[in-house]
Amino acid sequence: MTQLETPVVQQPTATESQVQPGQDTTVTKEEEYKDRFLDGNQRIIAYDLLEARGKSGATSDPDVKRYRQAKELFRKGYDLAMSIPRTLEDNELEEHEEDIKTAAEYLVDAWLLDDKAAPMSERILILGQQYEKVLLKNIPEEQREGFFVKRSLLFSAWILMVGRQFQHCLETLSLAIKTYGDLPGRVYFIRASCYFSTGKLKNGLKDLDLCLQKDPKFAVAYSVKGSVHMSLNERDQAIKAFRQYLDRGHPDTADYISTLYSLSVLLHEKNKKTDANKYYKRAQKAEARFKELYGTSTGMSDVKRQAIRMHEPPAVAEKLIFDSLPAKEYSNRIDQLIAAGVFNSPFPPSKENCSNCGAKHLKDEPNKPLLCCGGCRSIWYCCRDCQVTDFKAGHKVICKKAAAAAAAAAAAAAESK
Repeated sequence: MTQLETPVVQQPTATESQVQPGQDTTVTKEEEYKDRFLDGNQRIIAYDLLEARGKSGATSDPDVKRYRQAKELFRKGYDLAMSIPRTLEDNELEEHEEDIKTAAEYLVDAWLLDDKAAPMSERILILGQQYEKVLLKNIPEEQREGFFVKRSLLFSAWILMVGRQFQHCLETLSLAIKTYGDLPGRVYFIRASCYFSTGKLKNGLKDLDLCLQKDPKFAVAYSVKGSVHMSLNERDQAIKAFRQYLDRGHPDTADYISTLYSLSVLLHEKNKKTDANKYYKRAQKAEARFKELYGTSTGMSDVKRQAIRMHEPPAVAEKLIFDSLPAKEYSNRIDQLIAAGVFNSPFPPSKENCSNCGAKHLKDEPNKPLLCCGGCRSIWYCCRDCQVTDFKAGHKVICKKAAAAAAAAAAAAAESK
């Protein structure tokens, strides 16, 4: 049986061109600089699809307006940051001190308003260093340790969150919350996310309650509460939280659709099948509306897959799940698997799910990605045991076919050159 292989991590490429002999060097180094967004931060956001399709005015979802406001703030801060030299020299920092402070404030405010509108980049990381140095400029050396202001703490928390340093982010946000009583509910929501990422679910639930105390209109907190209670098998609390979300959330959102699917699953498990089916039908209707607005579906989550299998005949369910798969995977791996007769595994091939059990990360290591099969390189597992189980269940034959198909495709490509 083929061994699992660790994912290949690409090294960063240089962002500045080198000066060649005889080349005109009158263009400054700053003008040659091209920023680089961190992996996973330059992504397509659903609200951008809405705007691109000219559908922004077709929904009253308040999150759409909030995202646009955050995006405008981010653009102001980012453009200003790009106009500031990247140096940490004191004389340059003094000259641009006000711009550094203003850019940092714009960017932090954008992140607080909607983190999806605030991708992290190399230049923003440098701005964080410049901002800290500017703030400490007039502070005596012996007083610098532990000195901070509100936005510098939040800037640090943003960087730590993006870097997945959740424990440090927790400590930073806790200090901010303890020091400043006027922080918005979203800060508690972000801290809850850190708690969830470190496995402290009960602490995260408490923070969601604090978030809602600060901002009763922060409806998505109810949806997250429902999901956490559901993961803890606390069905009654999950149903209560999901219903609270439906009373407050907007029907044009992916969270609303996920909540409907979740309720259809929970009520089905409680043998309330009539009510469960009503929620499932509502989810389908809401999904059609979502696709009309955004031009795409909400994707195949675990709870949606479970709901489909509960409420549809087996053949229909598997077709719906299959049809929801992306048209292509990286390097056409999905196409290779389809040609080889794949999709016999319990979970369709995806870098996001173990193809045997559906886990989203390496077993007992939540911060590490799944490992791919070294034979076909087109299916992923969370551990050796899952690979063995799936291999015996049918992947053995499929793996050979997929590997052969990939080899044939590579040979054909080589001949066409």
